[in-house]
Amino acid sequence: MQHTAGPPRLTPGCHLYEGPDGVWRYYLPGDRFVRITAPADLIGPAQRLLHGRPGTELPAGATELLTALDGQGILAAEEPAPRRGRIQVHGDGPIAEQVTRLLSAAHDIVDPAAGLTADVDVVVCCAGWLPDSAWRTLDATCAGLGVAWHGCYAEGTRWFAGPMAVPGLTAGYRDTRARRLGACGVPQELLGYWSYLDRGEDLPPVPRPGPGVAAIVAGVLVADVEAFLRDGRPAASGRQLEIDPADLSVTAHPVLPLPFPAGAA
Repeated sequence: MQHTAGPPRLTPGCHLYEGPDGVWRYYLPGDRFVRITAPADLIGPAQRLLHGRPGTELPAGATELLTALDGQGILAAEEPAPRRGRIQVHGDGPIAEQVTRLLSAAHDIVDPAAGLTADVDVVVCCAGWLPDSAWRTLDATCAGLGVAWHGCYAEGTRWFAGPMAVPGLTAGYRDTRARRLGACGVPQELLGYWSYLDRGEDLPPVPRPGPGVAAIVAGVLVADVEAFLRDGRPAASGRQLEIDPADLSVTAHPVLPLPFPAGAA
């Protein structure tokens, strides 16, 4: 079997159960049902083991059944152990508070006042209106140090998250910014708008997200950070997520790295 340590488990979302006709089957997401022919004294204990029941002992012959199930591709491979990360959270407000609270249970939160160094694993920047100049600097600094970073900002009444920048692997803010300008019919107006936001003079207040919306935006950021620290790649790799509080929709915008190196633009 694929497992190297720990008890075997079903792949996430899979169920092994006895149907009303007395025949066992497994269910996979997408309404896929596969019937299984096996002795009840073997498949019952196998179900309890695969569903995570502690202390389950398998009778003789059950190993062959598990091998057969593994051949169907429904047993999960051993997951890599998560690593504890060192994370800086920039910004204040409800989203930054949620991000800090969610990450602090399993990771070390580093005070941004200590400065950004290569021993920081991830920077999470929770902004209000888009801080274009500051993010261009942060993007270049993180790329130079080899530090991943993520961020969110408000635009209109919506919130945008990412894409999370992993140097050498995914698109960063430089790429996102250039793609946005390339897709805009009036790029000079967009640059002027960002410059006005950078000056910070007479800006209207940022729409304060309610606790539910703040939890959604923070959850997107935290899920990407956790996936990166576990697998080396964010969950929404190469995608900027747009969250609309009005209808709770989440729209993914793919962002590809620019085809020319930094400094050529």
